Amino acid sequence: MTFLDYIKNKFERILIVDTEYKPDSTNTIPKDVLCIVYKDLKSGEHFRHWTYKKDKSGTPHFDMQETLFVSFYAPAEVHSFLNLYFGRPNSIWDVYVENAKLYKSKRSYKGGLNLLNTANAYGIKNIMSAQEKKIERDLILEQETYTPEEELRILDYCQKDVDTTAQVFEKQVADIEKHNKGIPYETLLWQALFRGQSMACVAVVEKNGIPVDVNKIREFEYYWPKVKIKLIEKLNKEINVFDGLRFNHIKFEKLVRKINCIDIWPRTFTNKLKTDLETLEKFKHIEQIQKLLELSRLTRQTNLKGYVVSETDGRSRTRLNMFGAITSRCTPSTAKYPFCSSAWARNFMRPIPMFALVYLDYVSQEPAIQAYLSGDENLLAAYKSGDIYIHTAKLAKMVPQDATKKSHPVERSIFKVVFLANSYGMGPRMLAKKLKIPIGEAKALMIKFKKIYSVYYAWIERQLNNAGRDRRISTCFGWDRYLSSFQRTNDRSMLNFPIQSHGAEILRMALINLCNEHIEVVATVHDAVVCHIPIPELQEQIIKAKKIMKDAAVAVVNGPIEVESQIIKSNWGQGGENQKLYEQIMEAIEDY
Repeated sequence: MTFLDYIKNKFERILIVDTEYKPDSTNTIPKDVLCIVYKDLKSGEHFRHWTYKKDKSGTPHFDMQETLFVSFYAPAEVHSFLNLYFGRPNSIWDVYVENAKLYKSKRSYKGGLNLLNTANAYGIKNIMSAQEKKIERDLILEQETYTPEEELRILDYCQKDVDTTAQVFEKQVADIEKHNKGIPYETLLWQALFRGQSMACVAVVEKNGIPVDVNKIREFEYYWPKVKIKLIEKLNKEINVFDGLRFNHIKFEKLVRKINCIDIWPRTFTNKLKTDLETLEKFKHIEQIQKLLELSRLTRQTNLKGYVVSETDGRSRTRLNMFGAITSRCTPSTAKYPFCSSAWARNFMRPIPMFALVYLDYVSQEPAIQAYLSGDENLLAAYKSGDIYIHTAKLAKMVPQDATKKSHPVERSIFKVVFLANSYGMGPRMLAKKLKIPIGEAKALMIKFKKIYSVYYAWIERQLNNAGRDRRISTCFGWDRYLSSFQRTNDRSMLNFPIQSHGAEILRMALINLCNEHIEVVATVHDAVVCHIPIPELQEQIIKAKKIMKDAAVAVVNGPIEVESQIIKSNWGQGGENQKLYEQIMEAIEDY
């Protein structure tokens, strides 16, 4: 029996589905669904439904619980189902995600891993060209009414995508079987459906959208161009690196000398100090550089970055792009996602009346994953101590056994940096720069750290050795990263892949179960979620959400990871320098 035969035997009906819709003003969710076309993979029948401007009965065309739905980039189809009140399907195979699993680290397509490129890669003939697709998409997007002939044309276009997806699906299933010999079909199917269901939940989160303070956003966008230069001149007095809006390299060098970083600051080929964002980010722990980063962003900012607000309900939306990173983490657009914007701008997020936003964040997720996956008892004890950095300092005998965060903040901060160095393969030279210590001391610190957590280091070395042998590395739920023949296994991204990718699996498991419990998730943020909860149910739902998230960690890495919560009942204040900057901006607007 082939894998495809196994899937056909598991489901009474397998439907390849594609939808066409006119997007809302955020270009994220449907404003109107034009049509849905299905193809029954077993019988070969097509089912075509024109839904534009028709009554939404909420009655799905097929059983949403017993049918396997196959689509290319499932959030699009799930958005259409939600728009028509069909609900979220129970079983989804996302051809886009499975293609990313197989080829994200292998193939580089112009235009990305889209349907046409995927079909071409499998040698599928008679598919629509990119130009033909553009013509049909323009017809869908540019008109508000359609003749009967145009309706048929759009349905035919949708059906062509369905037929192409059907061919890709069959090739893909055989491809997965070939790449995973020895793994039971039941496991392969569960893993694919788990990923598909997580994409369906992404659609739910995108539909929910982030509630924002629309009036404050409009006020900022209207007045910002009028106060921008004056405010930057005022803020620049603290660091003195700008002339108006123009960056001054001579003044910047004086600043770098002032903060005693001139000897370690990276330089260009022409021996100038580097000023790119990546370099500045490396030194952002220094107060003046953090201020410079914010000022640099403000000089480039013409409007409010990160907020694309719907005209209909005042929610901010963009595509989360789950599986966008090679680790399978989400990669939303930095220009359209509030959590990719500057921290001070989070003040524009605000729950609706009688609701609260709740930020639920895994505590020290990466060290916890490292401990559970490797079985390192020292690392696990450090995590369970409640302060992994102080506990490590105690194991290293650099602080007394009764030391706390308050009594020994310097030693704690040292080991916080050492943990970061461990996760991302930082060498002793960079560690010495970050800690401002001699390189010999940095080397001794790293040797001591590796000795304390020797079980973890032995485990990660085995992972990298196996990856070098097999030319791939995988999560426990089957997300793969393939290595090219010339790729080294000791680079930083490989070192951190098992941790980041399992963190992504945990978040997906949590997201699915939060959605199943009808908790309104409005955003995902790396290893955290943001929920929007009615205030009368606040404590009850926080307790439930935390348990779901802890249980998700147990399901993925066989151990619980604690979850912290932050409750926001008004505009999301940030505290510290970020809040100060927001208040200075709004004061400048108020003064104007």
